[in-house]
Amino acid sequence: MPELGLEVIARSGTGFFVSGGERAPVPFLWIHGSPDGTGDGEDKPGDRLHLMFTAGSREAVEAFHQTALKAGGKDSGGPGYQGPEEMGYYAALVFDPDGNTLEAGFRERKR
Repeated sequence: MPELGLEVIARSGTGFFVSGGERAPVPFLWIHGSPDGTGDGEDKPGDRLHLMFTAGSREAVEAFHQTALKAGGKDSGGPGYQGPEEMGYYAALVFDPDGNTLEAGFRERKR
């Protein structure tokens, strides 16, 4: 992805994190899937694909969540701090109609 100015900065068994390289080292896209790629959208939503996007603000995270629910998504974690608040990661998650997890997150800068 260097042609797009992107860099894979971490990998797991079934996923990877993408950043904007040196100019933006924090991951802005996280793609993760189940090992066999099938999952079970009816009984276990979220087992299929997990897409995480970086939001520009807490308000953007909240707007993402509201819009996704209005469009037919199911709540999988309303807007709020994920982990200890002092870590500064504010996110919301929804399941799409196919059982995929969509996440928008904002990392607050510490002063």
